[in-house]
Amino acid sequence: MSIVTNKELLDRAKAGHYAVAAFNTNNLEYTQASLQAAAELNAPVIIAAAKSEIDYMNGYAFVAMVKALAERLPIPVGIHLDHGPSFDEAVRCLRYGFTSVMYDGSALSLEENIANTQKVVAAAHACGVSVEGEIGVIGQTTDGPEGKKNEMAGLADPAQCEQFVKATGVDCLAAAIGNAHGLYARKPELRFDLLKDIEQRTGVPLVLHGGTGIPEEDIRKAITMGVAKINFSTVMRKGCIETLTATLNAHPGELDLMKLLTPAKQKMVEIAKHHIMMCMSDGKAWK
Repeated sequence: MSIVTNKELLDRAKAGHYAVAAFNTNNLEYTQASLQAAAELNAPVIIAAAKSEIDYMNGYAFVAMVKALAERLPIPVGIHLDHGPSFDEAVRCLRYGFTSVMYDGSALSLEENIANTQKVVAAAHACGVSVEGEIGVIGQTTDGPEGKKNEMAGLADPAQCEQFVKATGVDCLAAAIGNAHGLYARKPELRFDLLKDIEQRTGVPLVLHGGTGIPEEDIRKAITMGVAKINFSTVMRKGCIETLTATLNAHPGELDLMKLLTPAKQKMVEIAKHHIMMCMSDGKAWK
């Protein structure tokens, strides 16, 4: 299957009443695990990276890696910029060969967010690349690729979401409904009333960030209300680090890095498969 845009993935997901899992990655093992899990479940998948992760890997190397690993798999794969902080970063990722970019202007005024997102949409759509925008402030409970810990959060205003989508022409929308990046200190209380209103007003596929720790029943309820993409990052990193730590402790003299990393990679495969099934996208790949 080929590398595709997120618009292709999410339009099908919304119509099919499932969501596509998006896994952030910053190295070979992360990427291999995410793609292996999706392939074993015959599921579409999005391989995402935030600016810090792209800087770490090199954007050209990242895109080439994803394409090389995905080209023989029988599943559709999107390559996505997560939380792009600027127009320049979005353009940089267009040059790298990303098939989707997110511009996150949620901390700005609505007017500034719209103006900047319009520029990103114009550039990306001219390249055949889809765009994700954001309304409301999605908090950061722990340090991560998306940014430093910042528990500031602001719920999305459905009227602003409607205005934003109409003015910018984004292909999908991330709206803050009580979700956050990182590890939740307590069960998140998602505002499904807001989600329902936003879906009715906008009509575009919606995106749920901070998927780690959201209960499965809430994930599935959100999907029935128009969520077509769910982001997972912290849960993969946590599983990888915990498994790698245990392996290092069990084999203190081991110098074969592949032997040390393989159990951690397999743990990420298991985690990714679990979350793909939560999204109900297993068996939803197309030919």
